[in-house]
Amino acid sequence: MISTVRCKDATTSLIVSILAGSLGVDRFMLGDTGLGIGKLLTCGGFGIWAIVDWFQIQKVTREKNLQKIQQFLY
Repeated sequence: MISTVRCKDATTSLIVSILAGSLGVDRFMLGDTGLGIGKLLTCGGFGIWAIVDWFQIQKVTREKNLQKIQQFLY
């Protein structure tokens, strides 16, 4: 049953963040719509937010996957 949980790949998130992070695509992909809109409207926080996300996006992806698994178990 736990194998039916659809998890995101952290490496894919990093690649998307590098290529289209300034448009917020990486955050939309993870389900963070509010943050995605914020990045889109500010062009990735004027580039700074996009660069910071390059270092944090893999950790955020793993945390989101863990949350999905925990919701399934409880």
